[in-house]
Parts: sequence; C-alpha cells; structure tokens
Amino acid sequence: MTHKKMCELIQQGRGMGHGRSYLPWLMLRRKNPSPNSNQAVSWVPPLQRTAHYFSRGEYHTALLLLWLGVKDLREQFPIWPIPHPHPLEGTPGMPPAQARWSRGLLTLAREAGIEHGFEFGTRLPYVATLDLLATVPLPKGNALAIFSSKPIKELNTKVKLRTLERLELERRYSIDIGAKYFVSSSALIPLSIAGRLEWWLDASTLDCAPHLVQLRQQFADCFNQDLERPINETVQAVAKLISIEPDDAWLLFRHCAWTQAVDIDPFVPILTSRPPQPGGRAWRDSLRRTLFGETWL
Repeated sequence: MTHKKMCELIQQGRGMGHGRSYLPWLMLRRKNPSPNSNQAVSWVPPLQRTAHYFSRGEYHTALLLLWLGVKDLREQFPIWPIPHPHPLEGTPGMPPAQARWSRGLLTLAREAGIEHGFEFGTRLPYVATLDLLATVPLPKGNALAIFSSKPIKELNTKVKLRTLERLELERRYSIDIGAKYFVSSSALIPLSIAGRLEWWLDASTLDCAPHLVQLRQQFADCFNQDLERPINETVQAVAKLISIEPDDAWLLFRHCAWTQAVDIDPFVPILTSRPPQPGGRAWRDSLRRTLFGETWL
C-alpha cells in the first residue's frame, strides 16, 4: 500500500456507496486468497451486486442476515482512521446529515490505549475493515448492526492479543456511530441451514425470471391452500392450476420459501416428499427481535 494507491482506491469509490452501488474496500483477487478460509465471490440477488466474503463465517452470516430482510449489507466496510461521515450518510430516502460523523479510528485507538497500526511497510495509518455492516429497516427508521466473523468455535479457543485489540476497536467504533455490535462465527450457523438458504438465494428476487413476478402471490395463495400434501405434489398441482412449467413452479417455490410467503422452517430438514414444515416466519421474527430489538413487515 502506498499513498498513491490509497488515493486511487478512494477515487474508485472503494468503501463507499449503498446498495448496488457499494464497492467493498477489500476485494478477493487471485493474489490474495487465504490458505485457511473458504472464501466466496458471488452475485447476490438481494444486493444486486457481486459481494466479496473472506471466510465461510462471513458468507453464512450474510445469508442469514439477508434472509432476515436487512435493507443493505456491506462487506469489508472501511473504518477510516480520520473523522468521516456516518455510514448511514447518503442512504436512499434518508435526510442528509441526520447522523453524526465518526471521530475516526485513530482517536478511538488513542482513547483505548491501543496501537492503531500502519499499512505494511509504510507510515500510513492502516484502514481497518468491518466484516459485515447491516442496514436494518426498523419501524422508527434505519439502524446499523456490525457483525465481526471470527474462527472462534469454542469458548476456550485461544485468541491472539492483536485480534482482541481489533475487536475492541470495532466495539468502540460501533458505540461511536450508535450501532449494535456482534462477534459471530461460522459455528453459529450450521452448514445444513446455510445450504437451505443458499438453495433459496438465487430465487430471492426473481430477477432471473421477471415473467414470474406477477404470479408469485397467486402461487403462494394456491400453495397455502394445500399444505397437507407433500411439497413436490403441491408444486406440480399449482403449476398445472396456474399454467406454468414445472421448472418455473419450483423457482416460485424457492422464492416463496425465501420471502416466507409460504411458511417453511429452514432450521429443519426440508424433504420435498413430505408436507412443508412451518415455523420459518416465527424464527425470522424471533431472530430479528434477538439481534435488533424489533421486527418489521
């Protein structure tokens, strides 16, 4: 990293923007893969952009947050060392200058008695990043929640001192901007649950099949009238009823599962040879209240 390169990244808009216009500060390239983490670069339909997740824990946490219905989710979000606008500044539909500025990580590190650190091989203050920054559409207005994904699998897992210091700086930053703060791990989201959410993800917005948008409510209404039969039989029956191809019907099923227009619990195995297991809506509301204090429509 050099001063010139840092200026170029800022001019590119890295670490800035909201929604589909957001560009993460760090991006996965051929030259920076991790030998220890399962990393993912993928088009994410709810975000309408490609996202860069540097670990399996980040990706699985992102899947869960998107299923919960966060308004925006920005990965590798920079904590600038100098004073800077609040991360909600510029959010579509939010009045300008409504949220206070952050004092910058250099100030927070000095107050905590923690060395801030420099970019490797330079005297430039390094640009720390948050794994995931969620914009939450609470009834009273947008709120922020920060999720730091670390490979902590057990309570007695040894964590390096520098890692603990960085977590403490992130915690202080969350207080500085009025955000909730969580430290998460891939162990918190079982592979089976992440797999079901990933199965639904591609159909989450129907951008891949716009001709089905007008049929999704009709599909959900018909499906919900016949919940005693196995899923595969009901999907085929609804396909005939509304005159669509079976493949389109399965796509609509996955979309309705993601949006919970059809109440299906992703926390239990989903067997299409059996009737749907309800409980997803209750789980979604419960997790929203646990993480954010409220739920929303």
